[in-house]
Amino acid sequence: MSRRAPPQQELDDDAWSQDALFARPVRRRPTAIPPPIYHARLRERSAVAKARHARRNQLRQLANIIFIGLLLIVGILLFVRLLSSVEPPPPDSGRVVNLLSPEDFQSGVQRAPTTAPFIDSPFTRPVEAPPISARSALLVDMGERTVVFSKNPGERRPPASLAKLATAIVALEQAPPDTRIQVPESATSEPSALAGLWAGDVLTLEQLLYALLLPSANDAAASIADGIGGNDYTVAQMNDLARRLDLTNTHFANPSGRDAENQYTTAFDLAVLAADAIDRFPLLAKIVATQVYVIPGGPANRAYSVRNLNGLLWTYEGTIGVKTGQTEEAGGNLVVAAQRGPRRLMVVLLGSEDRLADAETLLDFGYRALAARG
Repeated sequence: MSRRAPPQQELDDDAWSQDALFARPVRRRPTAIPPPIYHARLRERSAVAKARHARRNQLRQLANIIFIGLLLIVGILLFVRLLSSVEPPPPDSGRVVNLLSPEDFQSGVQRAPTTAPFIDSPFTRPVEAPPISARSALLVDMGERTVVFSKNPGERRPPASLAKLATAIVALEQAPPDTRIQVPESATSEPSALAGLWAGDVLTLEQLLYALLLPSANDAAASIADGIGGNDYTVAQMNDLARRLDLTNTHFANPSGRDAENQYTTAFDLAVLAADAIDRFPLLAKIVATQVYVIPGGPANRAYSVRNLNGLLWTYEGTIGVKTGQTEEAGGNLVVAAQRGPRRLMVVLLGSEDRLADAETLLDFGYRALAARG
């Protein structure tokens, strides 16, 4: 049996407890508490995360650069392929396009003349004129558009087959080179120079242009005229071309250049006409510089071989065309261009007794004059 404290002792204990509650607490210096370990771990993970984030950014930037580079390479390759691609021709439907009118078809070729007229050169003045037999002649620098030498350049003369340059230009203004044209029966009865085309053969305009400009074939001229709208329409377009080029001393009467009462031109006008043909139509520049061309045979045509009548293509260095012409009334006519280095000269001869010799004389004279000028 336990002993119970006396009542007075219990009161003393209670009083001590009460005083202790209100007693002034003793201040003790707090001990330094180290940071929890998990704080250090958090800081370590944060540094690692930052490093990983930086590496991810670098990799992401590198990937973006590589992706953009690949896109650029693919784009360039597609662009080059697009430029170099050749669209295959449409399947042959057997349709022959003849008697075209401006409303039926337009090739989209630029019709406005782009050739600047030739002016007298202030630097080249021959001391002694070169000896030539031509009644009218002109020597021009095509790069500077200047006249180096002239002899009766404004005298009206029959153009002979040089008129075919205008025929070729208006044909390409009316129809694209792959236009299929059927040789009419009337073309086989053309006089003088012929390519030997057979009536009913179907050729492209480009093939007929080779026959027109290399052997100067009149049957090719008649076929082209028939294919782009007829003889009268073609002649009207040729005279409209002369008006647009400001050839005030030129008038055409037929597409082939046969002697006619109302057909005339000048050496100066022909120089402008030939320059327009070469500058504006790369196909014509290519054709007139060709020595021999073979038109392959096919289901709708026989094979033909045509040879350029411009003998300077074989004998004179740098010759690049352009066109010959000869009739009884006109005499020997010739437009010829030659390229040596950056210099391109063109000679126009009308009424020459020896057009090849006259052309060589004027071309040699022109290159000597330009070399002396520097």
